[in-house]
Order: sequence, then C-alpha cells, then structure tokens
Amino acid sequence: MRTLVASVCLVILSAATLLASDLTLTSQVTGKGAAAKEGTQIQYFSPSRMRVNHPGGKVDSFVDYGQEVIYSIDHGKKVITKLTFKDMQDAMQAMEEQMAGMPEMITKMMFGDVSDVKVEQLGPDTVLGRPCKKVRITIGKMAEELSVDPSLHVPVKDYAKAMSMLNRMPGQAGLLFKRIYEETARLKGVPLRTHVTGLMGMDLSTEVTAISTAPIPDATWALPSDYTMKDGGKEMKNAMKGKR
Repeated sequence: MRTLVASVCLVILSAATLLASDLTLTSQVTGKGAAAKEGTQIQYFSPSRMRVNHPGGKVDSFVDYGQEVIYSIDHGKKVITKLTFKDMQDAMQAMEEQMAGMPEMITKMMFGDVSDVKVEQLGPDTVLGRPCKKVRITIGKMAEELSVDPSLHVPVKDYAKAMSMLNRMPGQAGLLFKRIYEETARLKGVPLRTHVTGLMGMDLSTEVTAISTAPIPDATWALPSDYTMKDGGKEMKNAMKGKR
C-alpha cells in the first residue's frame, strides 16, 4: 500500500500544466524520502495516461486518467496492484476519520502550518540549454525549488479533475498536497529541475536529462500479461478494518 501512496505523491510533486502533444521526460533522481527512487526515471505523458518507469528499480507506476485507475507494477514479484481513484478516495476518507482526534500540535510538528504559503521568483535558469524560470514554493515545512520551462506543457486532459481526485490525503497532508498542486499549476510550464526539502525528512532532487514530444508507442502502456493482478482497493479496506 505504501508503494501506491508514494507513487501518487510522486505524481503530485511532478505536476505541471495542460494541453500539448505527448511528452516523455527522462530524469535523474537523487535524495531521500517517501517518494524517492534514486537513479534514472522516465515519465510518459499522453492526454489520458501517465506512466513512470524506473529502469534500475523493480517498481513502475501507471495512471490511467480516463479509466480512473492506478497500477503499481512490481517487476521483482511479477505482481500488478490495481487501485481505482474511488478506492483511494474511500481509503483517504477512512483515514481522515481515524485522524480526526489527532491533536493539531502533532500535525503541525509533522507538516508545519500548511496555510502559510509563500511563492518566490528566483530569476532565470537554464536546463538542457532551455530557458527556465526558477521559483521557490514554501508551504508549511516543505520547500520546493523548481526550474520551469514555460515552452513545454503536460498533455493530460481534464487534468484539474484528475489531480483533485488523486491529491486527496488525510488531514494536514491533504491540505499540503492540495496547495502544492494549486501553486505548481499556476507556473504554466514543466519543471525540468526540482529540489524538495523539509517534508518529513525528504531531500529529493530531480533533473531532466532528455525530452521528447514524439508520439508514445502503444506498447508503452501495455501491462505485463504474465503478471498476477491484485486488488489494491480490497487490500486497503482490509488494512483499514484491522486498525479499527
């Protein structure tokens, strides 16, 4: 279950804007944190789907916005875990109910005051020879520096709706990720270099090393036919029952 949540967090933290041709970003990831997977990362964006592959790792993720489904693909175990957006929302609702009695002091120690949002323009930057605008977004204890290329756009249709379904997390974490999405969406471009710090020990850097706007081959979206399919929604519900 933690792998799926981490995949969702990664999708949220790499969110950009809308309406373009297919986009493929190859990046180098370094650092630590819940969403950290050091090494090469390849992100594929189409109008209705997003896939993140980690060639040096064992787990990839695939979000089908049209079908409202998330897949976690574990190549080591040859297992695909399927989770619908609705399952995720139901699980988050249950977690919110369980956390309702948590003292505000504890959540502020973890996330800071997530109503405190600051956006700073840091001037021009260059990544892969492409002119970028560097911005720092500070929300509570989290700080994210982004070098954004305004000439690029992520092509996901109904992106706001899709992200609003995906970015729900319980309590202060939910408010934090909601504001991350809102502020990142306002930047009007694609981050080619990011550095996230301060969120529960996270210190994560990502830098794009190659960009392609060529059509993504259909085979990219194919799930391995010889892997076992697991119901992630059912697993989440059973895990939540066990905590009651």
